Amino acid sequence: MVLDEIRHYVVVLNEGSGILFQPVDSNATYILTAKHVIQNAQNTVQILKRFVEHDNILHAEDIPFNMSLGNNYFEHPDADVAILKIAKLQGLNQIIRTDDITADRESYILAGYPQMRRNLQIDPDYLNAYRTDEGITIQGPRNNSLREARIPDRPGLEEVRGHSGGGVGKIDDGFFLLAGIQSQMVDALDEQLGKIEFSPMSSFDSLVTLHPEHLVNLDPPHLGSFSFLTEASFLLRVNQFNEQNIAYTRNFLKTETEKIVNSGIAPHEIRRHFKRRLLLDQASPNVLNGRNIWIAWLEFLTIVNIMEYTDVEEADLKKLFNSFRLLYSDTTNDWTFEVQKMIHADYHGLPSGSVVVIGTNSSPLDGLYEIEAKTIPNLMRVTNKGLMQTDNGIKFPFDHYRFVHLDSFKKKCIIDKIAEYSHIFDEQQLLTKLQEEYEQYIDRKQN
Repeated sequence: MVLDEIRHYVVVLNEGSGILFQPVDSNATYILTAKHVIQNAQNTVQILKRFVEHDNILHAEDIPFNMSLGNNYFEHPDADVAILKIAKLQGLNQIIRTDDITADRESYILAGYPQMRRNLQIDPDYLNAYRTDEGITIQGPRNNSLREARIPDRPGLEEVRGHSGGGVGKIDDGFFLLAGIQSQMVDALDEQLGKIEFSPMSSFDSLVTLHPEHLVNLDPPHLGSFSFLTEASFLLRVNQFNEQNIAYTRNFLKTETEKIVNSGIAPHEIRRHFKRRLLLDQASPNVLNGRNIWIAWLEFLTIVNIMEYTDVEEADLKKLFNSFRLLYSDTTNDWTFEVQKMIHADYHGLPSGSVVVIGTNSSPLDGLYEIEAKTIPNLMRVTNKGLMQTDNGIKFPFDHYRFVHLDSFKKKCIIDKIAEYSHIFDEQQLLTKLQEEYEQYIDRKQN
């Protein structure tokens, strides 16, 4: 996602704004807004427009909405938040929530349709009314669950009015991370310039819990099912000359991912079980809401399924995590830059001699798909033992575990042996071949 694409998620709502958000709901899309945007319009929805692009031209579209309190409109009794539930819209997959606003405070954006930009005589469709304020800094908590934020250049109330219900967030790793919804300027008149208050996503969580029969958790769809990720798995990139030699194997592996989809295991269940223990960098919880970590998990579980000769189910997750652990980092650097984090990752419950699989956003450089203990510089062994997350008897992770990159199962077991796969067009024969390759690779000892 780039800055201009945020607009596709920002709607004109009465005299304010709103944010389109796709939760784990196959039939509905939500509009998150400030409650007073509806109340100030006599508790009605008078204007509701979104903006879509056709042939590089932006068009305004009215969103049909017949408001019914408690059925398709929900407001919090205390907090200044409300949710409009509309028929599902397609293509809203680049916005996810962030709750990491205490540690990550810089470089946020406020997106909405301020009043001073609205001129119905020359711009009846609000095409020129949109504005993003960049460089916003998150401040401390305020009353009624609000958070304070500071906009650069100290805009006044007239410049901000109409932004109510707009989104406060930031672009990261191809997503717009939504931190919350703009509510108001700060109360103190002598401090209003540039100081706003917004409702964090936790306020919307509170609203959702009040209506469990109508609203679902504000998680992106891919957390509800691995089915949203199957096409992005097992890409097995090769040159064009080898494409015909790998196509059958690639398609077979993608088909095998359906067993994980049908098992009932879902990303949100794995997240619920293990939380930040899934991450190399436990200070980056937003990674758990993204797609890449769950693409890695889909591939990992599919590989385990093939090796175990049986289907992995939710009840097996804890046992799997304590025998064959996947840890993920969203880095785009080479995985050797993550060694220090590997040293301090969470290994509780993992016995000595186990395999640790590392997933990252890029394939290893220089063909290094395994990091052996003997390659670790002595300086890295001099570490604060208090930071180690290991069980008794395990002093240094690289002396007790084998560290391999997730891509090694594609590179070492398939692509490097592509000639051996080029003539296999039988599912059982291919399954047996993959089982043998995976098992030999896992059982191989470090030199």
